[in-house]
Amino acid sequence: MPTGLEQSFTILLAMLAFPLSLILTRFFMSFNSARGIFGIDAHKLDKPRIPEMCGAAIPITLLALSAVYGAFYPQHRLMIVAFVLVVGSSALVGAVDDKYRMRGIYKPLLIVLCGMPVVVLGLFFPGEVYNHTLRVPLFGGFNLPIIYPLTIPIAISVTSNTVNMLDPLNGTMAGSVAIVAASLLIGAVLKNSETGPIFLFASLLFASLGFFYFNRYPSRAFAGNVGQLSVGAALGTMVILGRFEIAGIVAMFPHIQNSFFFLSRIKRFVEHRELGAKPTRLSEDGRLVASTDPQSPLTLVRTLLVGRPSSEPEIVSGIFALFLFSSALGLLTLLLTG
Repeated sequence: MPTGLEQSFTILLAMLAFPLSLILTRFFMSFNSARGIFGIDAHKLDKPRIPEMCGAAIPITLLALSAVYGAFYPQHRLMIVAFVLVVGSSALVGAVDDKYRMRGIYKPLLIVLCGMPVVVLGLFFPGEVYNHTLRVPLFGGFNLPIIYPLTIPIAISVTSNTVNMLDPLNGTMAGSVAIVAASLLIGAVLKNSETGPIFLFASLLFASLGFFYFNRYPSRAFAGNVGQLSVGAALGTMVILGRFEIAGIVAMFPHIQNSFFFLSRIKRFVEHRELGAKPTRLSEDGRLVASTDPQSPLTLVRTLLVGRPSSEPEIVSGIFALFLFSSALGLLTLLLTG
């Protein structure tokens, strides 16, 4: 078990993610603007153009600090290598999608491949990357030597794409992921976990906050798929490497709920830009209104808007409240896990 000094050093190292992510986001805002890489903020009346793909700051920050952590803690190097390979490859998939606009079905399939390093390294080094015993609160552990490895790439693809699907408003992706990461970090510290999971959750928390500074309402930087997919993949990989699977599912429930709503109506993977009917519309006074079109997809944002048109900051606050509640339940779940 790590000492208090080791935990403190690990968290202090991870806190460097905040200024690094902040600086990198500001760099990408200027760099991408100069190259005409913009997205349209559709939920504003004046439809401003916002620098896109600035979320690349988060995976770059995670990769850089992971290399530093691996140098200090060589006993966790395999875990860090697996994490770096997943985050780096998923960021690459996101960047390719931002540039070439792949069809919706390709992203989940490609992210499944991105999750394979965890499985392969786990097979070559049993017990050093992940543990195939699934721990369930109040019920103990279930040894799943075949099923567990097979589900790892799928689980990482699910978390990656659910985070990607819940980023319609300013700050929702970075803010919600920061809340989830904070709750799991608190749980890891309270359970005196190894420094590896503590570092991963803390670095994701502070990297997300650094990007959130520019992405919050009114947004001056958009994440792009390079940020959304890699952040979701990072979160999914962390809960697997740290053995926080059930707690992670509970904490991410609003993400999962949003994806379930969307797919239950559309019944296929599709990009938002390909939708004929949008889930929300903008009223003349700038408030968001739930669509009345029966063909429009059902999303978490649309559900929150039913019967109560709201401004964008009000809806974002409502989404954050849901994540605070689910993350508190995730923390409780973690504390109840043996």
